[in-house]
Amino acid sequence: MNNREKLEKMDRALRLLADLKNSQVALIEKASQLQLDAMEFNFSNMEKNMGDLYSRYNESLDMLGEELERFEIRRNKFEQEHGLDKPAE
Repeated sequence: MNNREKLEKMDRALRLLADLKNSQVALIEKASQLQLDAMEFNFSNMEKNMGDLYSRYNESLDMLGEELERFEIRRNKFEQEHGLDKPAE
């Protein structure tokens, strides 16, 4: 695999990480809404469980954000080191 192909694979990985992060945000929103609903319905077990899920999803979102940032830096460095940031001639 040449460097251009590696860069394309890195770009694909970045898109997947961003998509995963967006999915995680959606999970957080849904868990939060379910927790509020459980409070309204006075379902204490569900309220607690959705609160726990919300916390876990939030931690996961933080991890994804950090990984996305690290990988983007690495990808950009790879692009510069191999001269792939310049237009093709």
